[in-house]
Amino acid sequence: MKNLFFFITVICLLAACTPDNPQIEDLADADDLRIKIFDMEEDNAYMLINGLKGQILPPKWDFGNGETAIGDTVFAKYAFAGTYTVVMTGFDGAKNISATKNIKITQDNMAFVSDPVYHFLTGGLEMEEGKTWVLDSLRTGHVRLWKRQTGQESDNKRPPLFYGGAGMYDDEITFKLLGAECRYENHGQSFSHGGTIDGVEFFRIEQLKQMGAMSSFTAAPAAIGDYIVNYTPEQNPQKWAISKRTEKVNNEDKDVYYLKLTGGAYMFFYRGNSPSDVEYKIDSIGENYLRVIHYETSPASRATARWEDHYILVPKGYPLETEEPATPDPPKEETINENFEAPVKSLTFLYFDAAQTGWMGLPSYSVVRNVSQTGINPSDSIARFVRGTGYDELLKILRSYTFDLASKNKLKMKVYFPSTNNYQGVNLNPTVEVSLANSKNASQAIAVKSFTLTTTDFNKWMELTFDFSEFAAISDFDTWTIRFGGQYPKGTLASPGVFYFDDLNLTN
Repeated sequence: MKNLFFFITVICLLAACTPDNPQIEDLADADDLRIKIFDMEEDNAYMLINGLKGQILPPKWDFGNGETAIGDTVFAKYAFAGTYTVVMTGFDGAKNISATKNIKITQDNMAFVSDPVYHFLTGGLEMEEGKTWVLDSLRTGHVRLWKRQTGQESDNKRPPLFYGGAGMYDDEITFKLLGAECRYENHGQSFSHGGTIDGVEFFRIEQLKQMGAMSSFTAAPAAIGDYIVNYTPEQNPQKWAISKRTEKVNNEDKDVYYLKLTGGAYMFFYRGNSPSDVEYKIDSIGENYLRVIHYETSPASRATARWEDHYILVPKGYPLETEEPATPDPPKEETINENFEAPVKSLTFLYFDAAQTGWMGLPSYSVVRNVSQTGINPSDSIARFVRGTGYDELLKILRSYTFDLASKNKLKMKVYFPSTNNYQGVNLNPTVEVSLANSKNASQAIAVKSFTLTTTDFNKWMELTFDFSEFAAISDFDTWTIRFGGQYPKGTLASPGVFYFDDLNLTN
């Protein structure tokens, strides 16, 4: 017979209620809010029913075991002994109301963790101290940072040992089946995203502080970028939970597993989720392999940009094998000849704002009618780039091959800078910069050429030549970058601006 004790705590929260609507303010009273719990046939399994009178929307439930649900009638299972706080949050048409009950489980029910995923993750009951995982640091893509926003995609599969010296490769995480314990061992230092997001400097580090203790806010920049912070998880040990959900995969319903870490644990590189937990999709798992995906859902700008963070793990002690380097394809002579007149364009631009702080949803790229069919440019169609206020707004041409620049290495371009741009404003300069880079090796120095226009150059077409002949012998560039308005210190903003360009042509 199970022992079940209920402790009822009712909390009323007013949300978005204004004097303009007094007639709907008291549709439901907190005394009408109840959580009804019924035993199911299986040990540690319960049916929970919403008892709120007058509720409009089905409530959201947090079962306290890492799983959530939405509905007036839901079901919860608890594999391990312990006390779990159930929180039901409902909206009655005027305000949010929450109710809580504590469920005390006195014995384990291991049948709820018999799925092979639990065994692969923890090693099962036979590994009493749990199973320890580390990053597969010698594999390309052991960390993959993937931005999937349409028109602004970027996909960085980090090469072997990319984060050497950043404090990641000595980190390890252990999952124990009994008690759903998790131990994140970072030897006192952790690696965190440190950039400015939505105008907030050290956004992720401030978030990480809410998940644990920092002996000092040193936030030392790592040689590879981002920051190393002195960090200790809030709880010791931390906790994990797996939830199984049904999702559409190739138009078919599939069971998908999600791993939630609480108490201050996370997978090696903190890039946020919420101040209390981090959730990962288990994309693939086996005895000696684990690939997880973290979807950046906080703040909203990161969710809009569809940032995904992928990590490949192997058990501690499992032999890491150095990859055999792939034989690269020979460089290809680069060809650029685009006048923006044909319906199908020969160039595809990626454009993005790395800090997600654009002005009115900018930046943007488009092909428009020529604003001034005069001088050296009488053509009908031209390209326009509108820059917002964010950091690192630019255009990229990313090729699937590396460039042979031996014969063609001078990029010509016509530009039109309107005088209406506020060049005297914040971090907006009358400059255009073209650079070459290797997308597969961020540490490689880039080749940069730039021009600064004067006031006499405004409101008319100018032809510029960016001469890269001194870099003709380098054959591992695969990316062109065009930046209008200049670059400026990270963490600051800029005045928006509109720029026009046309007739890109790579010549000898």
